[in-house]
Amino acid sequence: PFPHLLRTPHHFFSRIVIKLKTSLPLMSLPQSPFTSSTIPSMKKSPSSEKEDNQMQIENVDRISKLPDDMLLKILKSLSTEKAVQTSLLSKRWEGVWKQMPYLFFDMKNALKVELPVVEQSHFIAQLITKVINNHNGNLEHCKILHMTPQTQDGTLETWIRSLIHVKHTKYLELKRFRVNHRERARVLHLPPNIFSHPMLTSLLLSRYTFESAHAFNNCNNLIILKLYKIKVAVDILNTVIASCPSLKMLVLEIFQNSRSGCLKIHNDNLKFVHLTCPEIDNIEVSAALLDIFSVHGIELESGNNIVLDAPRLLQFGRKLWNILQSLPHIIYNISCDTQGNEKIGHEFVMNIENYSMVVFAILAVNVDMMNPKEVYMLKQVLDAWARDLQVLNIFFKDNDIDKKEGESSIDGIQNKWGNCFLSVDFRVRSVCLHNFNGSDENQFALAASFVIQGKMMRSLMIETFSLPANKKLAVDIAVEKLMKLPKGNKNLNIQYIFD
Repeated sequence: PFPHLLRTPHHFFSRIVIKLKTSLPLMSLPQSPFTSSTIPSMKKSPSSEKEDNQMQIENVDRISKLPDDMLLKILKSLSTEKAVQTSLLSKRWEGVWKQMPYLFFDMKNALKVELPVVEQSHFIAQLITKVINNHNGNLEHCKILHMTPQTQDGTLETWIRSLIHVKHTKYLELKRFRVNHRERARVLHLPPNIFSHPMLTSLLLSRYTFESAHAFNNCNNLIILKLYKIKVAVDILNTVIASCPSLKMLVLEIFQNSRSGCLKIHNDNLKFVHLTCPEIDNIEVSAALLDIFSVHGIELESGNNIVLDAPRLLQFGRKLWNILQSLPHIIYNISCDTQGNEKIGHEFVMNIENYSMVVFAILAVNVDMMNPKEVYMLKQVLDAWARDLQVLNIFFKDNDIDKKEGESSIDGIQNKWGNCFLSVDFRVRSVCLHNFNGSDENQFALAASFVIQGKMMRSLMIETFSLPANKKLAVDIAVEKLMKLPKGNKNLNIQYIFD
């Protein structure tokens, strides 16, 4: 969909065929771009001269004979630009790209240094519009990285209307990029209800200014909303959030002119909230089903500026507010659904780029060490934050006291999980284990792996509260064993706090 679209991609298509040769063994490459022909062979010997005098070369294009669903799998590995170019190969390929479920456009990559930016902007935008209009059917995902003029001349609104209300796009990403750093965020002027459509479930917007919330009116359809580098007054932002009552995932990177006002997030469907709002002093979050609460770039003052009403997190998240730092704070109630699938937001937490490649973070997790899936998810998080943790708080979920030691809560499988953490190459200043059960072999194995491998630079703290005498004795014995283990870090200080 860019200026060099009309170049015939014969060499490009040959590379596609070669790439797919190993995965599709039944395909054979055309030996000649022409029709069947007779080519003289080289003489080998008098006895074989007559036999090898001629060699029949047949042009067999088996790729084009594949069904559309297979051809779409081929195009899926290509950029939208190259996928559209395949329409020039033959009539068979002419309409295949129009069935693609994904369209990605990056105007930044199409710019030519020697040409005026404004002229290129309009021309490339016209090509993008043409591709969108020529596409057939609905879209699963569309991503457009565009320049500032499209927010001013009505092009962006045209794209949004077509993609949402005609193409029924499920996941839409719109990002404005700056040609130079002096460009200011442009106001996003859109009509009311434009994001309200039952098929649109996920929306990402980046580098815009909001002056009203009308575009989000009646957005009961949105499940995921991500707003990056958005300039907006807090009262308008509150209206946007309130207009999306079905949200399960909310990501906000917000900037505003004044610190007045309170950001209010009241939604009992939310499972994941991430906030980067350095210019907002007061935040209220009320979410009955919230499993992950993540903040970055917010000066925490003993929790006075954040009011968190989330039953699944309050039992172990409150302690984080006592740490007076603006480091990323992640509170994660690790859990999975009945099929063992990860809850929404898990992938976000594991991608450290979402936190602007920070140096350190403070993490609190709530995990069931008898659940193999939750243990695996904990390991994934620790892998992701390998050398970027300052404080790690692990809260162990209470298990059925009648379970045998080491028995898993899934399918009754016997599992000990300490060894699986030996391969995790992470470093952390301090670790605190809460609700430690001295008779739980999985919890002990995890603590032991931390001590032996020297993963903690300063301290390991074990906290237990309100335990009956027999359970406290088990914890005392377990802690004594931990203190006798060979320490990977000789300066490690192991502390035991009980009530």
